[in-house]
Amino acid sequence: MIEEIRRLAATMSGSDALVIFPEGGNFTPRRRQKAITRLEEKGLRAEAERARGMDHLLPPRPNGAIAAIEACPSADVVFVAHTGLDDLVTLHDIWRYLPIRAHITAKWWRVPAASVPRDREERIRWLYDHWERIDEWITAQRMAARPG
Repeated sequence: MIEEIRRLAATMSGSDALVIFPEGGNFTPRRRQKAITRLEEKGLRAEAERARGMDHLLPPRPNGAIAAIEACPSADVVFVAHTGLDDLVTLHDIWRYLPIRAHITAKWWRVPAASVPRDREERIRWLYDHWERIDEWITAQRMAARPG
């Protein structure tokens, strides 16, 4: 999969976009705990600790994002956060909400290519920084949506 991401990113032009989901799947509490455990087993204690601080996201799996950035270093990076589809985890959930009755809110952050860190370890910290920012944004959106 990483090689395919690298190949696709290397062929991008100025009018192309490559969309990846570095967390690797939809959030569930069980997936979150498994991801944290996986980080701990790999000896990535700092990443595991940061992941424990995120309530709404799985930790990023950086290899795909880093492969895309390395293959197309002139591309800007855009992070997208959203709320409103949070409870749609299973096919039954989606079917129950058809037609979609959810209010969806999204926020985009664009990072110019020149501002993307060059070192792999810095990029991993940078990805986690953005994940924490997205997690905080989701928390704020949910707080604002609560009645009263």
